[in-house]
Amino acid sequence: MCFGERRISMSRKVFGILMALTLALLMAVACGPKTTPTPAPPTKPVIQPTTPPAVSPEPTKTPEPFTLTMWDIYPQGQPSRAVLDNAIKRFNEKYPYVKVEVTSYAIADFKTKLVTALAADAAPDIFQTWGGGTLFTYGARGQAADLTPYYLADPAFKDRFTSAALSFVTSPDGKIYGVPLEVSPVLFFYNTELFAKHGVSVPKTFDELLGACATFNKAGIAPISLAMSKATWTGDFFYVYLVNRVGGMEVFRKAALREAGGTFEDPAFVQAGRLLQQMVDARCFQDGFLGAEYASQRQLLGQEKAAMTLMGTWLPGQMAKEFPEVYPKLDYFLFPLVSGGAGTTSQLVGGTNLAFAMSARNKHPEETMALFKEFASVATADDLVALARRLPATKYTFDPAKVDALTIRAAMELEKASAVQLYYDQYLPPDMATAHLDITAALFAKTTTPEQAAKDTEAAAVRYLKK
Repeated sequence: MCFGERRISMSRKVFGILMALTLALLMAVACGPKTTPTPAPPTKPVIQPTTPPAVSPEPTKTPEPFTLTMWDIYPQGQPSRAVLDNAIKRFNEKYPYVKVEVTSYAIADFKTKLVTALAADAAPDIFQTWGGGTLFTYGARGQAADLTPYYLADPAFKDRFTSAALSFVTSPDGKIYGVPLEVSPVLFFYNTELFAKHGVSVPKTFDELLGACATFNKAGIAPISLAMSKATWTGDFFYVYLVNRVGGMEVFRKAALREAGGTFEDPAFVQAGRLLQQMVDARCFQDGFLGAEYASQRQLLGQEKAAMTLMGTWLPGQMAKEFPEVYPKLDYFLFPLVSGGAGTTSQLVGGTNLAFAMSARNKHPEETMALFKEFASVATADDLVALARRLPATKYTFDPAKVDALTIRAAMELEKASAVQLYYDQYLPPDMATAHLDITAALFAKTTTPEQAAKDTEAAAVRYLKK
């Protein structure tokens, strides 16, 4: 065999051997024992969080700044101005983006401007109120916001107030239209030194009051200071008390609510007019009282030119600031009884003289309510007592170490009262209130008779009051 043939022959042998080995290997694998792969250990299920993972918060955006306009009757220098300013300052610590723009007016101008602004849909966001029929009329007209939902949403807030205070801003149908800061009974304040010097005892009856007036007139001292120019309501205090002392609480309520048998021609109203004119004839008031400006009423008392004045419990704070040397001489007595009358000294005339309402056009009610809640805070109540010597509308515990005895005693009179008659000009709706005040002024001026005044008042009631 040549070399080429031999190489081919060997290649074939080698190829054959390789093929035989390959087949043997394949058969061994196919016929060999099967093996089960080892399973991997079970993995625990991944529990997804129920809330998304925390992410870095975006910076809190400060709300856009805005202004709340507010009208009241307290200019700078008045004790109540400091009370309100302090409350606004505390409010701004929590709501720095809200500017509270305050405008203060004299009381007579305030009432006129507010009526005009409300009628023109240009009222401030917040305005002072005395509650009663005037406020409820604004509410019925859609000019004052109904705050009832805010009170109901925060029972603790509502519970801060005394029931008497809240009643002054709650309409007969149960809607709450205001937030009261204070309550004020009307009391007879007098100069104790002048009484002692001239031997005058505190009068407990109407006849004794006339006797005291006669004594002071002889001494050249105005018995009672009164100022009715642009403030007829100051004289109305006398008429309201006289109606009460003659006829009790029900006679006015029935007439005002037009209940069966209720009329402003009731003998109690006529008799009250007679007693009022009897005081005018007895010169119980200083000369020129019909044309005197409101501030002069307390100034005469402070200058010790008058012995008495009938005023709400905001007077002590004013006197303490303006006449600190006279303030310690002040005391008070309850309006005297009328012989044979149905009224009692536990029945007071009073109301809230520092309350606020929200305009229905207010675009920021939540912030406004936050301000109102600050007005009703303990800090504000403390300021009312300490700075203004006024009685808080909220439930309050007086500290004898910090509060003078006169303020505490006045507060106790309110707590002991069996009833509180809201001022007529606030209880009645605006048109009726105006008519009533005009008729009362005519009684003081003696340009009408008690009988005619009663007829005119009843005629106004028929016109303005709904049954």
